[in-house]
Amino acid sequence: MINLRSNFFFKKFFIFIVSAALCFCGCKRIEKSDDGEDSTVDDIEEVSKAAYQRILNLKLPLKTVLIAEAYSLTIPQNCDFEVQKVTPEEVVLGNIDLAKIDTAFLSINLGGIFSKNDGLYSEQVYIIPSNDPKRFSIADLKSGNERIDAVYYEDENSIIYDQGETFFTYNIQYDEAKKCFLFYKAEISWTQKYPKKQKLELSVHLLKHAKSLLTTNYPQAKFDSWNDYVQNMPVLEVNWVNNMFTKIEKELKYFLDTNDQVSPRTPSNYTFVALFSPSQETLSDFYKSINQLKTNQVIESDYSSREVILNIDSQYSYQLREEAGCYVVSNSAKMRDGYTAHTFTTVFCPVVYKGKTFILKTDKELTPSHADFFVKMFSYFSKHYTLKTSATK
Repeated sequence: MINLRSNFFFKKFFIFIVSAALCFCGCKRIEKSDDGEDSTVDDIEEVSKAAYQRILNLKLPLKTVLIAEAYSLTIPQNCDFEVQKVTPEEVVLGNIDLAKIDTAFLSINLGGIFSKNDGLYSEQVYIIPSNDPKRFSIADLKSGNERIDAVYYEDENSIIYDQGETFFTYNIQYDEAKKCFLFYKAEISWTQKYPKKQKLELSVHLLKHAKSLLTTNYPQAKFDSWNDYVQNMPVLEVNWVNNMFTKIEKELKYFLDTNDQVSPRTPSNYTFVALFSPSQETLSDFYKSINQLKTNQVIESDYSSREVILNIDSQYSYQLREEAGCYVVSNSAKMRDGYTAHTFTTVFCPVVYKGKTFILKTDKELTPSHADFFVKMFSYFSKHYTLKTSATK
C-alpha cells in the first residue's frame, strides 16, 4: 500500500532540489546594491572566448605614432592623440598604489570620433618608466577593491569590470626595450545611459585597442564602404549613428524647407552633422567655392547677405579631394614664417532627393584622421537616404 503522505513530501523535496539546481546553474549575474545586499539580477554574462575572439578578428585599421620623440605606439587609424605630463596624484588606476612613483610621467589621451566631442567613452595610455617588469599587475589593480560590482573579462594583463554602472577596461604591458609600463585605461561613464550588454561589447572593442599598442607587424587594413564600417564597429556606436541619422532622414523627406538647415543634437548635447536645404543661389555659391578650390584661385566673395555652406578665405591654405561623391576640404592658417597651423577638415556631400539638392556637412572641424568615416557614411546616405544596411546589428 502506497503511503500518500510520504509520496507528497518526496515530490515537494524533489521540486525544491530541481529549483535550487536551476538557480545555481543559471547564467545570470547577481549584482550588489550600494548597501551590499544582492538586490538586482542582470542577465549580462561574462565575455565568452568565442565572443572575445570574434571581436579580435574584426578589421581595425592601425597606424604607428611617435610619442615625445621616444615611444612608438600603435593606435586606431581614426584616432588623434594629445600628450601631457601628469603626477601620480592626478591619476587613478584601480587600486594600484601610485605613491610608489616619485616622478611625473606621460599621459596620452586618445581622441576618436565618438570620444573626442561627445565623450561616449574615454581612452588614456600612461607611460611609467620602471626597470622592474613585475612592479605592477592586474592583481594589484583589483586587490581589495570592494567597489567592483562584476568582472566580465580577465586575463593575465587585462580586466573589464563595472563599478556603479561605469565600465572600466584596463590593460598593463611592459615594454622591455624602453623599460616602461604602458597602462591603458578606458571608461564608459554611468552617465551614458545605454544597455549594459552594448557597453560591455564596446569595452571588448576598446580592449582590442589596448592590445594593439605595442604591435609593430600589422596588416594595412582599410574600410572599403559604410557597410564595411558597420560590420566591424561596436553595436553601441552603430546604433548611436543610426539614431542621429533617423532625425536627418525625417528632415530630408518631410520637414526641411528651402534655406533651412538642421543639426541634430547628440545625447551629450553636441552637434554632429548638418543638413542644408539651399536655395538655387546658395547652391550656386557653394559650387563656385568648390571650383575656386579646384583651380587653386581663392577669391573672397561677399556672402554676408545670404546663407553660406562653404566659406573660403585667402588667409588660409586649402586642399580639396573628391571621393565617393563627397568633397573633402582641408584648411590650415598661413603663418608668417612659412609654416602652417593645424589642419582641419570638413566633409561635404550633395544629396539629391526627389529632384532637389541638399548638402550634408560635418558640423565640427575634423582632423584628417576622421574624414574617411564621414565620407563613407555620407556617400551611403546620399544613395539610400538612410544609414540602415544589411549589416546593421
